[in-house]
Amino acid sequence: MRKSIKKIVLLLTASILAAGIAGCKNTDGGGSVKEDPGQSASATSAGQVTLTFLRAGTSQNVQQAYEELIAAYEKEHPNIKIEYEQIGFGEELNTKLNTMYASGMAPDLVRAPISTIAERASRGQYANLDSYIENWQEKDNIIPTAYEVAGYQGSRYGIGIDIGANFLFYRKDMFAEAGLDPEKAPENWDELLEYAEKLTVRDGDTVTRAGFAIPTSVGHVTFIPFARQNGAQLVDLEKDIPAFTDEKSVEALEYLSSYSKENLIIPYIFNKDDCPFDTGKAAIRYGDMYAYASLQAKEVDWLDQVGFAPGVGKEKISSFGGSQIMFISEESKHKEEAWEFMKYLFEDENVWKLIEGAGAAPVKLSLQDRYIEKYPEIGPAFLEALNYADGMPKVTWASQFEKAMDMAYEEVMYGKKDAKEALEDAYSWIMREIGNR
Repeated sequence: MRKSIKKIVLLLTASILAAGIAGCKNTDGGGSVKEDPGQSASATSAGQVTLTFLRAGTSQNVQQAYEELIAAYEKEHPNIKIEYEQIGFGEELNTKLNTMYASGMAPDLVRAPISTIAERASRGQYANLDSYIENWQEKDNIIPTAYEVAGYQGSRYGIGIDIGANFLFYRKDMFAEAGLDPEKAPENWDELLEYAEKLTVRDGDTVTRAGFAIPTSVGHVTFIPFARQNGAQLVDLEKDIPAFTDEKSVEALEYLSSYSKENLIIPYIFNKDDCPFDTGKAAIRYGDMYAYASLQAKEVDWLDQVGFAPGVGKEKISSFGGSQIMFISEESKHKEEAWEFMKYLFEDENVWKLIEGAGAAPVKLSLQDRYIEKYPEIGPAFLEALNYADGMPKVTWASQFEKAMDMAYEEVMYGKKDAKEALEDAYSWIMREIGNR
């Protein structure tokens, strides 16, 4: 409370100085006022300021966490109103951003995945935050990865507010029931398939419990890491073209399709339907801290039976590591106010609120020990998994790449094409798409 009162006093003092000593501000050389990055919203705005905030994602627990943070910020800053909106990932997000930027209605703040950086930064839509970050007292308390995931061509266009890493969740009680060691998770492709076969339960031909929960649609989050586990390149960054028709990519997709062909799964759409694991109808899944928070929110009575492991590998261990990043639009008329709100989100207690309420990662170094103490079972597995996580490639055609991965994956999982044909067709499609850039 004392800290909040002190902050308000400082902000009021800054406001008085700003109003009375306008000549002390920097100018751009032409007489116009140029605010220093990092000045407070109270000091740089007159009257009511409305910030628009677009967040990619539709999870209810994440929505609630952000809405609570926004409400608290608005209470502390009565001259700031934040209009919050959320949107689905992938094509839905891409279409929304295209429409908003094209119409001159760009959001002031965007929380979006790593896949958006190359396209939006190259178009001049995301603001370069280097000067803001350099003047930020907390800059050295942020984990380096949070800057790395938001970097593009040597500059920082955002800060990772959540660094994702998928790792294995498995049901120890189901393992024991199937005669498997409940303390030993599968470590490679052969073991994962073997375990899935032993753990699958059927009623006739209908799978009532899947051994391994993988989606049948929107499968890029599954295919991309398995291809990387097999040593596939997927994208040639030097040539700026896709590279997923090679033998290793084909082999990875063939391996995943075997779960469908052998009737080992319960079909579901990623990020739309409930994962069968979450409803007690699967023994193994790849999940992240958001998935764990969701299980906690649902108050499942078997949470203490869940074990965790870094994940499987072939040539190497790899998992999908989507990162959610805070950006400011270059078109924003309220960059200083937007930056103040970003700083607020990265205060220790607010990061912690996102950790507890939304399953976010501890992106502050000052929170690492507290995180392990809070999550002694899952915390170490998650932090280890961060070493193996890799997200979407930073290319301007990331949305097309994601769509191509989903197209090929779905065609194979539903038996419409074999892996080689599906990937070659997806390659032809994406080359036509990016050839028209």
